Amino acid sequence: MLGPGLLADAVVPICYAVKGTALAADLWRYKSWRTPSASARAAVLALLLLTFLHDHGPCVWRHAGMAAPSRLAVVPTGCGRPGPHPLLELTSPYLRLPLTRLAMWPGRQGRHLDIQRFHAERTVARADVLLIDDSWVSGASAQSAAAALKLAGARRVAIVVLGRHLDPANPRAGELVARLRPGPYDPSKCAVHPPLDQGR
Repeated sequence: MLGPGLLADAVVPICYAVKGTALAADLWRYKSWRTPSASARAAVLALLLLTFLHDHGPCVWRHAGMAAPSRLAVVPTGCGRPGPHPLLELTSPYLRLPLTRLAMWPGRQGRHLDIQRFHAERTVARADVLLIDDSWVSGASAQSAAAALKLAGARRVAIVVLGRHLDPANPRAGELVARLRPGPYDPSKCAVHPPLDQGR
């Protein structure tokens, strides 16, 4: 049973990552890319995240009930991959927030919400945390990480996700996928406020 107040205070996806599209494939594979051309494609993912945070960070913080994040964390990979997370390596030089590390307890891999899956450094006590993730399928990993941060003393947690995974073959996602229109990233759009032309 999940204790009260352990879920993230805000979850904000930047884009939809529909299965079979280039974005979905890039988010699936970037952690293992090693060639220079692949590194350039990974850098595009980092640029997408950094641009969104620059343009829409303040409304994300507001939605989460914080003035601004004071610490940064990254959702660990589901396989417990050792070493720095590739997303952290790509973005941390630019975000300039102190890092709070999350690690998976041995044997806690899984696809369900588990508040004991990760443990967080105590550096997060009384902090407002920006928790970033590359993709969101069920949300179990990201919310498990948010719970670990709160159990370690975090005050607020805002999750920002590069791509909200959608599988057109899933009946629960099919209707939404059918309404989506392919197109480039639109920097004016944000999941926590209406489009600019509707807010006037």
